[in-house]
Amino acid sequence: MMREKENIDNLLIAYLLNELDANSMQEVEMWLAESSENQQRFEEVFALWNASTLGKTPVFNTTKAWGNVSDKLKSEPFYKNQWLRIAAMIFVIFGASAILWKLNNTVDTTVIYAEHEILIDTLVDGSIISLNKKAKISYADNFNSKTREVKLEGEAFFDIERDTTKPFIIYLAQSNVRVLGTSFNIENNPDDELVSVFVKSGVVMFEYLSNAKDSSYLSVELRAGDRVIYNKDTRKLEIDTNPNSVCTDIYWLNKQLVFEGIELGKVAKVLEAVYEVDISFSDEGTKKCLLTASFQNSEIDEIMEVISSTFELELQKTNTHYSIIGLSCEDI
Repeated sequence: MMREKENIDNLLIAYLLNELDANSMQEVEMWLAESSENQQRFEEVFALWNASTLGKTPVFNTTKAWGNVSDKLKSEPFYKNQWLRIAAMIFVIFGASAILWKLNNTVDTTVIYAEHEILIDTLVDGSIISLNKKAKISYADNFNSKTREVKLEGEAFFDIERDTTKPFIIYLAQSNVRVLGTSFNIENNPDDELVSVFVKSGVVMFEYLSNAKDSSYLSVELRAGDRVIYNKDTRKLEIDTNPNSVCTDIYWLNKQLVFEGIELGKVAKVLEAVYEVDISFSDEGTKKCLLTASFQNSEIDEIMEVISSTFELELQKTNTHYSIIGLSCEDI
């Protein structure tokens, strides 16, 4: 049977180096089949032996290994079940050891997380990243070597330093954004089925999976003012070029709302989304009134007062509900 404990490790290493005679090889293999503890010890010895080699990823000839096992199964039927266990165990150990090698040699990752407030950070390439609350980005320490790659969860605004030799890639859920130098907003919340990208300046390439049955990506080019919404569940893409729906995309960052000839009905939808209020009109025609105004870090009460006074309308408030009472602009 197996030798004393102090000789076990040396015997296992000799086994790995194929330096044992036939009897000793069989002794090791029978010992491996005796218990999970023995198998675990073999795995530990293998990991240490593997790490002491030239730092290369181990390569295993599984075809040759299985051939050796198969030969033994044919020549030694008494040990058939035992050899099946040994073969399966060896392949599992080799696979686990290869994974262990990869984990130990993976490039370190930096994570930036904005927990309770907006966080603004500058990356080593000069790009400025603004993270909304609960958002995080991660990137490897070899960032800015050949490409600039980050992974985003949550919402963030990117102001990318232009570099034509190093594309900037943001990995999202089933999609990614590829740019050279531009500014844009991305919302990619893990608990939401939608991903949205709004381009403030420059050109952005949005790449996405379009079919659940394959892994091929489609791409669409977005320019300043464009916005796309991608559904991760249905893998459908919607392109939205309506300025009324994109003016709120970076409100979380600059607290600014700009309306340039926008119908009041659409203004109300924007305000409802930003301030979590309800707005109703007594006259449907009033929704067609066009508002041109800008607000910077303004309270909702202030904005509603501006709207009512601009169009000479009556304003009533009940908790978070605002009623705009009056005739349409055509009748004023």
